[in-house]
Amino acid sequence: MSTVPDCIRVEIPAATINMAIARTVAAAMAARADLTLDQIEDVRLAMDEGLAYIIEVASDGAMVTCELCVADGVVSATLASTVTSSTVAEPNPFAWTVLTALVGDVDLRVDDGSIRLQWNVARDASVQA
Repeated sequence: MSTVPDCIRVEIPAATINMAIARTVAAAMAARADLTLDQIEDVRLAMDEGLAYIIEVASDGAMVTCELCVADGVVSATLASTVTSSTVAEPNPFAWTVLTALVGDVDLRVDDGSIRLQWNVARDASVQA
């Protein structure tokens, strides 16, 4: 049975000092999805890696929107901000490897002065809700 997504949207200034807020919200949403402790930590670290990149390429004075949704044991995260150019620096190869190792597929899009990073983490099949 499919459920209606439970979503939280947080908007923070694009500065590293604000990353703890988004990490905390991400961990709380992962716990709400009944993810394992290891998966909750993976979601928290993925938020950290994703935000670090978004903040690095965001326009001066930009805000970062972090939207996290939980439905049917899946946490979906979308990070978005504005950029001054349609071409932004490529993600650090090591950081990108860490991010994809934590969450699997990551969708990164840059167009029309905006950047969006999206990923999902599903509850381990061995965990019963």
